[in-house]
Amino acid sequence: MAVLLITFRESLEAALIVGILFAFLKKNNLPIFKKQVWLGVIFGVILSIIIGIIFVAAENIFDKTTERIFEGIISLIGAFLISTLILWLNKNKSFKKQIEGKLNNFIISRNFGKILLLVTLLNILREGFETVIFLYSIPGENYPYLFTGILGVIIAITLAYLLFKGFIKLKLSNLFKITNFLLILFAGGLVAYGIHELQEAHVIPIIIEHIYDINWLINEKGTLGSILKGLLGYNGNPSLIETVAYWTYLIPSMFFLFLKKEK
Repeated sequence: MAVLLITFRESLEAALIVGILFAFLKKNNLPIFKKQVWLGVIFGVILSIIIGIIFVAAENIFDKTTERIFEGIISLIGAFLISTLILWLNKNKSFKKQIEGKLNNFIISRNFGKILLLVTLLNILREGFETVIFLYSIPGENYPYLFTGILGVIIAITLAYLLFKGFIKLKLSNLFKITNFLLILFAGGLVAYGIHELQEAHVIPIIIEHIYDINWLINEKGTLGSILKGLLGYNGNPSLIETVAYWTYLIPSMFFLFLKKEK
């Protein structure tokens, strides 16, 4: 479920950005620059795959302690990226206007093609990098979920295509509200999991190892427990610091997520 959510959300953002770029070119009668957009997409995807391979290769050369430290740090970075992404989107409701505004400044430039390629590449690479970080951060073994990840990408691209072609009407803000809520829960799990791994590596003190144990009810190694662990970072017997970190992150994050701004 976590893999599907992440690949769907990140791929949808990437697909929407590409759609915005194509719409901008059509609006300004600049179809000759479509090639630069496609090149930016291709290079962005290739670089994202290379980053993913580097992460997998790096994991294989670590010893157990170093691997836990690496996973703990990456999990915390993943939570930070999710938080900044959602807060940025809440503050900047229309990245369409932002992208078009930047391109309008360069439309008469002789280097417009190169700038367009770079804008596309950086946006696709950003989404790809975030996807790698988030997927790598999911607790447990995620290689069997390759099909789920591909499915998330396919659904996102199909949805974006139908939206731009006008075949369906959908208020994206409502969709993003739902995915933002789920991503905040996922990020809270990343915080807890990151702390847990750093405690296992003896980087952070444990203090109280298990403040409760409900594995008898929902075992984290069972079917339901594994799903909850992957999606929410569930731990049936968390430590004190792990629990405090989780709620310290989750409560204010949810507050800012649903905070309504005064107009």
